[in-house]
Amino acid sequence: MPDTPAIDLLAWSEVTRRLGYEALFRELAEGAAARDVEHRLAVSEAAALKTRGFGAVRLQRWEGGQGVSLPELFDLVRDLAAADSNLAHVFRNHFFAVEQHAGTRDAPFSRRVLALAGEGKTFGVVFNEVTGEPAGSLGQIPATRLEPVAGEAAWQVSGSKIYSTGNLYADYLFSSALEPKRGKIRQFFVAAAAPGVHLDDDWDGFGQKLTGSGTTVFERVRVPDADLFDVPARVDDGRPKLYAFTFHQVYLTTVIAGIVSRILADAIALVRARRRNYYHGLAQRPADEPELQAAVGRIAAYRSAVHAVTLRAVHALDAAWQGAGSPEAHELSLAATLAASEAKVVTDEVAATLASLLIDVSSGSGVSTRQALDRHWRNIKVIASHNPRLYKERVLGDHYLNGTLPPTGAFF
Repeated sequence: MPDTPAIDLLAWSEVTRRLGYEALFRELAEGAAARDVEHRLAVSEAAALKTRGFGAVRLQRWEGGQGVSLPELFDLVRDLAAADSNLAHVFRNHFFAVEQHAGTRDAPFSRRVLALAGEGKTFGVVFNEVTGEPAGSLGQIPATRLEPVAGEAAWQVSGSKIYSTGNLYADYLFSSALEPKRGKIRQFFVAAAAPGVHLDDDWDGFGQKLTGSGTTVFERVRVPDADLFDVPARVDDGRPKLYAFTFHQVYLTTVIAGIVSRILADAIALVRARRRNYYHGLAQRPADEPELQAAVGRIAAYRSAVHAVTLRAVHALDAAWQGAGSPEAHELSLAATLAASEAKVVTDEVAATLASLLIDVSSGSGVSTRQALDRHWRNIKVIASHNPRLYKERVLGDHYLNGTLPPTGAFF
């Protein structure tokens, strides 16, 4: 059987082919290993995605988008992750911002955000800090400060934020700061290229190295009143709280599902390309070796299982968003976060095992630094660490045993 590049073995989804992204994703896949080895930020690659309207696919056509459904968006994300998981991760905060503002598209600020997305602009989000006072379940009181500009309807913001995933590639940023005089946390919107905004590529994780997840520094950045808004108040009206951050969890699990697709493609290509078997093997040709056939079959089977459990979570999230405002809203939202949690527990554990199995089937040639096959395991573990599955397992068990509801914070 002739050698087949791993890229040719990726099964692109229907929406990827329909929107014409197959060739671009193929090109991104071909350069992914070299970018990882060289630690070369995917600036031109992200720009190509923007130019092709990738960040606007969920907008309606009259808004400059493609009007894809939520499940179709996740199909696109999974395919992009199979090509390069760093690039798929870069767009997570952008897509959530688009989803948020699409839900309030009649509001003036939301119209502005969606118009920018329709023009190909992308958004980053940065709220976490090393400093600042903890505020329990409500999050963090930021050390980043807002000060009024004398004689102007504007403010200056100064401070430092961490975990700035995607900000190096974004056009605009959402962030938060404390207005000391009133002791109020406020959010602000600023151009990534505005004077005083510094984006540092100082993320030192061993995986997802090219996501720009470093530090964002604001140094006396001018923010007009029009770009400053209050954090929505938490009103206790007696109704059960919804799970507002399930999108983030489903998105990251979908990225890992994409990596699993790439693991299978790489495994098939590697075994087909091998010309020598071990002297104590049972077949002359590695592709005829029963042990290797079984290993590839195992990867394929678990790939299908990972896709299935992830798609279950995607459709549960879609049902929850379709049912927003209905009497069943809380039940649908709960079902979505449970499905997302279960998908994460399964996928995080299985995917890392498959990444190790890939090295097993590749033989000694698979440890080549140039091929960067180890990036799959590294990337999976870093993505999974955003919300450790050990905590999810406990919450799931408590729910099924005792009916305890999961928390409604950012990790659910």
